[in-house]
Amino acid sequence: MPSDEITEAVAAIDERAGVTVLDDLYLDEERGRWVVKIRLRPDDLADHSEVPRETDWYLHLRDTFPAGSIGIYPADQDANTITATFAHQKLNVAGSEDTPWRKGDICVARYGHTLNQTGATGEPSTGTDRLCWHMDRALQWLRNAAQGELREPDEPFEIPAFNTADAQGPTLAFNESRESFDDWVDVYGQWGTVALYSVPTAEETYVTDVFTDDDGEVVYEPDWGGYIESEMDDAVCGAWALLDQVPIDPPWEAPETWRDLEDFFEETATDPYTLRANIKPVLEEESVKILLIGFPIPAQVGNEPELIYWQPSEIEEFKDPQDVGHRSTGQGQCRAARIVAGREQIRWLEANNWSHDQLIRRGHMDEWFLDRTIVLIGAGALGSMVAENLVRAGCQQLTIVDSDTYEIGNVSRHTLSLDDVGRNKATMLADRLQSVAPYVQAVDVDTAFPPSGEMPASISDAEVVIDCSASRVVRRALDRERWDHRVVFCSAAMGRRANRLFCFTAYSHTFPYTDYEEAFSLWRLQEQIEWDDETDAVPERIGCWHPASVIRTDRVMTWAGTVTRLLDNATGLTLGETDFTVLETSGDDEVPTVSEATPPFQDVTTWEAATSPVTVQVPEKCREAMFERCRQDHPCETGGILAGIDREDDPALLINAQEPPPDSIQEPTKFLRGTDKVEDWLRDARESLGIDYLGEWHYHPAAPPDISLDDRKAMNEIAADDGYDCPHPLLFIVGQDDTQEFAVNAYLFHRDNDYEQLYRMSDRPDDTGEAGTDGKTV
Repeated sequence: MPSDEITEAVAAIDERAGVTVLDDLYLDEERGRWVVKIRLRPDDLADHSEVPRETDWYLHLRDTFPAGSIGIYPADQDANTITATFAHQKLNVAGSEDTPWRKGDICVARYGHTLNQTGATGEPSTGTDRLCWHMDRALQWLRNAAQGELREPDEPFEIPAFNTADAQGPTLAFNESRESFDDWVDVYGQWGTVALYSVPTAEETYVTDVFTDDDGEVVYEPDWGGYIESEMDDAVCGAWALLDQVPIDPPWEAPETWRDLEDFFEETATDPYTLRANIKPVLEEESVKILLIGFPIPAQVGNEPELIYWQPSEIEEFKDPQDVGHRSTGQGQCRAARIVAGREQIRWLEANNWSHDQLIRRGHMDEWFLDRTIVLIGAGALGSMVAENLVRAGCQQLTIVDSDTYEIGNVSRHTLSLDDVGRNKATMLADRLQSVAPYVQAVDVDTAFPPSGEMPASISDAEVVIDCSASRVVRRALDRERWDHRVVFCSAAMGRRANRLFCFTAYSHTFPYTDYEEAFSLWRLQEQIEWDDETDAVPERIGCWHPASVIRTDRVMTWAGTVTRLLDNATGLTLGETDFTVLETSGDDEVPTVSEATPPFQDVTTWEAATSPVTVQVPEKCREAMFERCRQDHPCETGGILAGIDREDDPALLINAQEPPPDSIQEPTKFLRGTDKVEDWLRDARESLGIDYLGEWHYHPAAPPDISLDDRKAMNEIAADDGYDCPHPLLFIVGQDDTQEFAVNAYLFHRDNDYEQLYRMSDRPDDTGEAGTDGKTV
């Protein structure tokens, strides 16, 4: 049986305008979903050949509802359904034989620009409200689809859904960026060959290497990191063709057959059948026959293209022209391809852009660091984790310097593994870093710093030098070296218990050892005093006297992440300037102390009813906004709507006290709040911020904030009006006391025409039956 929350939510949407529940709920045991068939009939639906006036859908709810995803799939066999694929919809192909729905789940709940909304969607969390919210947005999705308004200018561009469901071939990884786009702008309509190399991943993956045109001239060669360069294996030759537009048919469908591709080649120097004939001798003997169809894409809808996207396809086989009655000449090859391939389904493959700027979009260091040559001295616990953070945060060129061997005892707090035991730390860490991301070039210097003899170029060319060795010898050596260019220096070390991090940064031609010593000397003394009894040390292992510090890896990770953050700050240093930061945390038996951001809405005044548990919080900013408007409009009355959130068991929270709409009537003894743009503002606030209408406020100039009969009548009408969807609206009245200072009274109205006064918590009357300032017993 479905849960009560599911049955109540489905019953609620059946009462929703434009939504009809057609069948009973049933459990799809194979997919673990509760399913119900519904019909959507939005009002004001524009005429569209692909969007019927009413459409049937299958609603999918997880057993964990109201948690979990909600699916909305078009019916498969019904006449009233959508069979095309639109933007913000998964590929809308037929479903499985045992399901009555198609696969085109519509996307109504995404963060961002979907359905013309920006910012957080404000999706409710409770069952009935959440499902009704999804239905309202599904109806809006249909309206937008019929009007061709699912894709709005400046919203993020979305790649059309290519049908890769039947793909048996490899996944393709390409490397295209804004910089590489310039290599392709003069090549639209052309074709050529591309070297493809297999790289070791869990799934079969090929990466693109050198692209050449049909004359054998190099068009583009991607810049891969060390891992890709060293692991390239099983080379095959592929082919490419570059279109001058995204291959998409209205409403938002990628081509499925070769005949569908014809229109997109019309403006180019070739057509898909000539292309197949040309690439046949290139691909025919390859174990996997891959053709890349490229096209330019923008970052936002309506903007200029800035990136080449490659959509790979696999050609199963090339037919011999004689098999379809044509000679094996060039013309015969083209005619044979037209006959055979015209009706052939395109076997699209999965693809991903592995370029540096795409892979770091989820978070990266200050851009200044991304292209810098970085030297890290000390590949121990802290150094290995700092290095890992650097490459995952987008840094591409690292040199690791360390002469130590990775030992079994290091596994407790290091990024290397058992495979690396007995090998040089710098060498193995460089190998690991290159395997982290395809853009990383890491080299090792497997000697102590400074190296004997001439300084390696990878060190002398460094623009950033990070010392994680905790060694005075290293710091003195850095002081003796001089770089011809300016360098960002960072020396980071943990305290002996790892309860402190010491991070010294400088911008200079050489490491300022004297400044470091001056800043660190007293801290060194403190550390020595705390470490004197060595109670925090244990033998490295039983049978060995050598002491080892007890430091957990989670503490090292905390400080490693902090070092990279402090490095970001170092970009603000001027030449010769230094910075010394000491951070401290609590003992090992406590949760580490972390500085906290000031929570929002802490400066609130709390109002509550005398006889009921009603509580409302008003931030100082919201209260001051009302007072400022009163000052501005004095001596006329003024006011506006109140918006915020009703937090069920927690106090309601006012977020916004709106100014009077422009069509409001404002006189010294009269105020009538207008309606111009109020509905639009509330809808936008609800969709983007998740806040709702909570009531009204207005001002009685030079008079007490007492409620009038007109106030009561207006608020009772609002409470009874379903359009406001607020059966218990608030009213805040601002008046003036004998000293002309602002005074406020607050009231809560009910749909039964009753109301009660709210009091500040500090002013609440002792007798709960005491009369309010208006004489009404609350």
